[in-house]
Amino acid sequence: MRAITKALPLWKKSDFYTGHTEEDVQTKEKVVGLVEGLLSCPDTFDEAQLFKGPAADEILNDFLVHFRNISQIMDCVTCDKCRLWGKIQIRGLGTALKILFSGGKPERLDLERGEIVTLFNAFNQLSHSLHYVRKFKDQMEQREQSGPPEESDRKQDNIFSTFKHGEL
Repeated sequence: MRAITKALPLWKKSDFYTGHTEEDVQTKEKVVGLVEGLLSCPDTFDEAQLFKGPAADEILNDFLVHFRNISQIMDCVTCDKCRLWGKIQIRGLGTALKILFSGGKPERLDLERGEIVTLFNAFNQLSHSLHYVRKFKDQMEQREQSGPPEESDRKQDNIFSTFKHGEL
């Protein structure tokens, strides 16, 4: 989220090409509106504090090497769908890091279309994950408050029933 909000000047100056002029304008308005809405959220991450100190360059290099290794590991995943989604997530996170470490001038970045798409896709997936973590936590709290379920209720009262009913 920090990378997306930091890049607001970039989103404001960028053109979004959907193939339809009217949709291009709507897409830009929605992206800028979304990001401006995110600005109301408190900052919980300060990238300037991430790699500080005498060993900062070495730590950053190690971090980049490990990040590249994760991307290469994704090539070894045998399930095509899993590999595709993993690559999209990794590229989205990589784009976020590129924005965060752009030296305070994200509007000067030249992001490729694929980088922008994967950044927003990763943001969407992380948002959904946080939504379901909250939902599962609420269900667990309700379960703890109501006490242990009866034996007959255990089969029906499954916290994963959300998936069975097609809410994803």
